[in-house]
Amino acid sequence: MLISGATSGIGKELVRLLAPNYKLLLHGRDNLKLASLKNQLDLIDTKCWIYDLTEVDGIQNSLKEILITEGISISGFIHCAGTLRILPIKNFRIDYTRDIFNVNFFSTVEIIKTLLLKSNFGLLNNIVFISALYSKFGNKGNSIYAASKGALDSFVKSLAVELAPTVRVNSILPGGLRTKMTSNLFENPEYMSKFKEKYLLGEGSVADVAAMVKFLISSDARWITGQHFVVDGGCSSHL
Repeated sequence: MLISGATSGIGKELVRLLAPNYKLLLHGRDNLKLASLKNQLDLIDTKCWIYDLTEVDGIQNSLKEILITEGISISGFIHCAGTLRILPIKNFRIDYTRDIFNVNFFSTVEIIKTLLLKSNFGLLNNIVFISALYSKFGNKGNSIYAASKGALDSFVKSLAVELAPTVRVNSILPGGLRTKMTSNLFENPEYMSKFKEKYLLGEGSVADVAAMVKFLISSDARWITGQHFVVDGGCSSHL
């Protein structure tokens, strides 16, 4: 099972949750963080793929190298890696847009193409993307981020048709979660005041999303593909 963005947030929680029952290939761009994660969870034999997903042109060669060198076959891919910049569209530079789409969307295309090579095809059976509620509902300053996640959700629909019945493809749309990427928002009193009004079940956690991922990659979800699952504490029910 390949988990991208494994060193923080939802990815890190998934590693903790899945490690007892799955062989994992952990992706991150920081070798020290990956090593720290392995030590924290006592994952001595777990393999790591170190790569910066903004560099999409080199993804296939880099991933193939680690798979061949380590003799790894991948049965599932969970894309947790993500990046954002909260800015009004008038202030967005093209390199910001490019980096966000590279990490959030284009990297998934290159990874999946690699995992579907003839030598691996038949083993891959599950893909889960971590999308975002913003792919369905507007938010100031998040237009490019939302567009990149919307691309992921559209990708789910066609990819599920193309890869059926061998591979199931789904996405999860979390609501606002307290992670390293969003911690500054949760420190803002105005944001938290509005948050408490919107989220009917209060503040959630990365564990709530990880639990849905665990279900989707399990045999209990064998008849589910091409779907978007909202996990947001009821926020979207009254938007």
